[in-house]
Amino acid sequence: MKLQEIKNNSNKSGRKIWMILILSFVTIAAISGLVTGGVIWHQQPGFCASCHTPMNNYVQNYYGGDTTMLITKHAMGDSLKLKCVDCHESIISEQVREGMHWITGNYTYPLEKREFGTRSYCMSKGCHVESKIIEATKNHWNTLFAYNQHDSRHGKQECSNCHSMHGNSVYKCNQCHKFELPKGWISPQPNGMITASFK
Repeated sequence: MKLQEIKNNSNKSGRKIWMILILSFVTIAAISGLVTGGVIWHQQPGFCASCHTPMNNYVQNYYGGDTTMLITKHAMGDSLKLKCVDCHESIISEQVREGMHWITGNYTYPLEKREFGTRSYCMSKGCHVESKIIEATKNHWNTLFAYNQHDSRHGKQECSNCHSMHGNSVYKCNQCHKFELPKGWISPQPNGMITASFK
């Protein structure tokens, strides 16, 4: 009888170990799948809009197909399709802070424009090459005389002075001049004020 009890206990222990191993494997696989899925989802533009109602317009413009919007052009890229996190770095502490602002309603809308479209940012990331930009825009398409809106006669300008990723880009030259606007662009008032910039 004792030998039979030892065999039964041994079988039960063996089954118990196998059940623990299988449950552990399933748990690890499920957690790994959730983490991997979460990381992939986090990199998609729709992730931000899942919590942040103010982000809906940005995400709609990302997918919208309006090629006058720089966000759409960057999303549809010729050789590289960019996602939001390619420019907006994902820092956990900032995301927690933004999440708390969202939960408590402690934010303004429209969201405050971030100024990171600087020359150093756009050029140093390897995305844009200044000499190629100047060459591509050396003969403006709609004037009687040659001029290049990217030359340095008024000093080197920050990209974001004219180019807006999530709104209408502003043709700052028209603060003094009266050039025909490229499609989707707006002109500033003579005093430099901008009347509309977000679609």
